[in-house]
Amino acid sequence: MKILHLIDSLDAGDSTRQLQLLGPALASGTALQVCCLGPDTPCSAELRQAGIGVHALGWTRWFDPRAAWKLHKLLREAVPEVIHVWNLTALRALAVVAPGLLPRVVMSAVLPTADKLAWWDRRLLERVRCQTPAGVVLSEPERRARDCAPRSALGLGPTRIACVGRLEREYGFRQAIWAFDFLLLLYPDAELHLVGTGAQESALQALTHGLRSASSVRFLGDLTDVAPVVQDADIVWVPSLANRGQQVALEAMALGKAVVASDVACLREVMRDGETGLLIPPGDVVALARRTYALLEDQPLRERIGQAACQHVQQQFSLKAAVEQWRDVYSSIAA
Repeated sequence: MKILHLIDSLDAGDSTRQLQLLGPALASGTALQVCCLGPDTPCSAELRQAGIGVHALGWTRWFDPRAAWKLHKLLREAVPEVIHVWNLTALRALAVVAPGLLPRVVMSAVLPTADKLAWWDRRLLERVRCQTPAGVVLSEPERRARDCAPRSALGLGPTRIACVGRLEREYGFRQAIWAFDFLLLLYPDAELHLVGTGAQESALQALTHGLRSASSVRFLGDLTDVAPVVQDADIVWVPSLANRGQQVALEAMALGKAVVASDVACLREVMRDGETGLLIPPGDVVALARRTYALLEDQPLRERIGQAACQHVQQQFSLKAAVEQWRDVYSSIAA
């Protein structure tokens, strides 16, 4: 079976993390390729090392004729039986270049509610043969790493909080920096580690300088493996302002981390407030700081939530089950 994964960018976003985990497992027995509309990234290299063909088109603006031609050529040469599209941006590009292939598409994305979708996106989604919610998977190496304690718990370093995602407005990193500024009053040696890149990176760095927290907020850029950063953290934040961050939350939970996340639909689906994580109103800086402080001051509570989160993920989400489900979906479309 010939499968093409089409994604807008290979970065620290949820879709990339899922593709990194799913891709190598799905590649066995299939001719699998990945097409990224954006440039090459470290994630591209990791997928290539796993034996997956990756095509980076370098799409630079709203409509890029050269990149569109590259996509058209790739589709003509690859002749995919199934096209796994990871977001609306990629779906729009496919619709422009090869609208006749839309019936071969399986859509995997957290979408806005119907009333917030533009009319052209609704029309495109009507033509897609199969739509599925964003997949969630758990890798075995990360599961084995869950028993490692963070450095601060061993007395080897300062309190650390981790955030992973695109540095874009909807991921809530600005609110995270404000909340962290409150916590610095109580934990002067604390560190906030931000993984990812995006359009707001310069503005966020300027904010840390304005708050005089630049030395405590570390911008780590895009990393192919975020597990060490998450594992080294005492608490993981997922402060999304929209339906984002599900994959990051699940990976942190799999590592036995206490997660403080926004109460948005995709996170509410995988976390039970007070049991497997803590949920706060989206954008509520005070609530984020307050609930984090409660966890930092109560180590038994932090450990109890982390253990419950790990058990929940083990029971409900597994790489093997996700791969089998996707293979069934692909087979139904290719038939």
